[in-house]
Amino acid sequence: MVVDKVLNTIVPGRAQREQKKADERKLDLELNETFPTSDPLASTQPGAGVTGAEVKPSQLSPSQIASGRK
Repeated sequence: MVVDKVLNTIVPGRAQREQKKADERKLDLELNETFPTSDPLASTQPGAGVTGAEVKPSQLSPSQIASGRK
């Protein structure tokens, strides 16, 4: 549109903001088409986030013993 072109020339940063919005809308659309409802994103799956502090095991596993780990 002509109005958009004029506004982009007189409002600092408007063109970049509009392009970013358009890119985000396109990405949202593509993500909606990519992931079916029955297959939620991995970030929503149980155990997908931080599960707590990792502690050193009290005993070495057989594979750790075989590799010489301490």
